[in-house]
Amino acid sequence: MKATTKQVLTGAAWLAVLLAMIGGVILWQHQVRKAKPVTAVTVTSTERIPMVLLLDSHLTHQQNQQLTANIQHNSASQTLVTAKASTNGTVVFKGQLLNSDNRPYIQVQLPTGISTTKKAQLLKRVLGLAQQHFKFRRFNLVSYGDGGLTATTYVEQTTIALTPQHLVLIATPFNGTGSQNRRRKTTPVAAKNQTAALKTLIAKRKIINPKLQVLIIAEKSAKSKQTLPLQSALAGQSIFKPTVKRYQQQVVRTWRTESGILNSRRIGNIIQSFIN
Repeated sequence: MKATTKQVLTGAAWLAVLLAMIGGVILWQHQVRKAKPVTAVTVTSTERIPMVLLLDSHLTHQQNQQLTANIQHNSASQTLVTAKASTNGTVVFKGQLLNSDNRPYIQVQLPTGISTTKKAQLLKRVLGLAQQHFKFRRFNLVSYGDGGLTATTYVEQTTIALTPQHLVLIATPFNGTGSQNRRRKTTPVAAKNQTAALKTLIAKRKIINPKLQVLIIAEKSAKSKQTLPLQSALAGQSIFKPTVKRYQQQVVRTWRTESGILNSRRIGNIIQSFIN
């Protein structure tokens, strides 16, 4: 009798658990049916926003690759294509983008032996054709060395539609490389020490779209001699700081004078942090 009673009680307990589970499922289904429809879903942007690279034409192929790799290392899965322009305005694109490339890289190659103004005009043509070819509306522009002078000239003469969201200028000789520049100064260059090229860029700064966001990256070497004086690389603050709503500058400390900043892995982190 005791065993039979125990079995009955055990069976009743299992039956109660089963009924509770069935009741829970019915209640959940009832709540789901009454739930309000979802009106908005937050998703990661899939808009294609390329990073356009305009590097110094004097870089060797190896230096070019090294700097590009350091800029690209946080998003190496994104495709890199090239756009090569000729002096007659012909533009040749090499490479194709994947549908998944929402932050690809476009490396622009401009001809040498022409003026900065002419290079800026060619850059405008390249970007206009690239927008049509690769189907994008917004983009960011990252430059190095003399490419920064072309990029600065470009944003002073381009249209709103072809103005980048972010402009990054790395080791750009805004005030030349002459010994008259104070190497360790991060303050603006005094008017009496400004080169003619810097004065021209300052004079045209009011044309720049104030919505443009600008980052200037300069190098401070641990050695006393520097190919590009620190103050010259930061002289762009006189162009952009009074003009755009968002301006930043960063000084990267390196141990080698000529190729230190080219080999710095910090470059990619700094750029991605600024853009994102």
